[in-house]
Amino acid sequence: MRNRKLAVLGMITALMVGWAILQNRISQNVNTADFSSSALIEGLQIESVAGITITSEKGEKITTLDRTGGVFVVADKDNYPADVAAVNALFNGCLDIRTREKTTDNPNNHADLEVTPQTARSVVSFSDADGGQIVALVLSPSNEKGEAFARLLSETGVYSIQYLPQIKTDPMDFVDAQLFQVSQDQLSSIAVRTPEDSYILTVSDDGAGIELQDMPAGKQYKETVYKSVFGALSSLRFGDVVSDENASQELQFDSLYTCKLKDKTVYKLMLAKKDGEIYAKVLADYLDKTPVEKTVGQVESEEELKVKEAKLLAIDAVKAFNKKHGGWVYQIAAPNAENLMKPLSEILEDSPEPEPETAELTEKPLA
Repeated sequence: MRNRKLAVLGMITALMVGWAILQNRISQNVNTADFSSSALIEGLQIESVAGITITSEKGEKITTLDRTGGVFVVADKDNYPADVAAVNALFNGCLDIRTREKTTDNPNNHADLEVTPQTARSVVSFSDADGGQIVALVLSPSNEKGEAFARLLSETGVYSIQYLPQIKTDPMDFVDAQLFQVSQDQLSSIAVRTPEDSYILTVSDDGAGIELQDMPAGKQYKETVYKSVFGALSSLRFGDVVSDENASQELQFDSLYTCKLKDKTVYKLMLAKKDGEIYAKVLADYLDKTPVEKTVGQVESEEELKVKEAKLLAIDAVKAFNKKHGGWVYQIAAPNAENLMKPLSEILEDSPEPEPETAELTEKPLA
């Protein structure tokens, strides 16, 4: 009996020792990860950054973002306003880089690890208002083992990193390319004018269909092409942008796509076609020009106040649209580009000929 108790006590002791060793190992692993992992960039104050340069393709391609008037612009696109979300993603991607361990301090190893400006996947440099470099980091591509390396450009130490951020490197990556996003339930009518012809598509009275104003006799819609034309602004993006003053002088804006919304907002796209590409200048307007005034000595209903508020919001939206897009020429991305200049002949076809009526043959009764 005594031996059995001793055996049980021995087993309990062994389990406790094993559990203590396991906890110690877990603790060591956690501590090692915590102390060995640190941020590659420390102390970068985003508000102090006035310029960002991104170099890629082994030093051959450069994208520049500059802070102007409190916002970033894409210098490579004639200072077009940069997409705030894309700029923030760049900052966060760089600030989130965590190092694992130092790989080398020897500059002779930099080229092999692909952390020189000529061999790196990308180099991101942050500068201040005077053009001085605040900090710059160099990122290698991933090797065959999935490893990636990074270093600060001003230092020789190279570190393996926990993950390689997806650094965007093209100027258009920092532009919000969504030009229009108009849902069909907002539409009242669209008008297309090209050098060949012009036509107007409107929402039917019951709101369920789309009607062609003055449909020619003997014609009908060709499949659903007219729907694509009517909804061309449902998700219209651009592939490139240039300032009006730097646009090609050969562009002839001889076509017009006009979109009228139910709230009396109007969007106009002046269109040109060159070398198979379609370019647009865009403008917004609000048709109701009567001023919004407070009626003195009269209590307005909640419905009246909502109508006035909606009108003021629409007017503000038009002003903001023109402020952002005025002075720019957009290269419209496929596939919706062609729908903006679709001639009438491509949305209509001949109606089928009616089948001839056949007379019923009846037998006459015998006399």
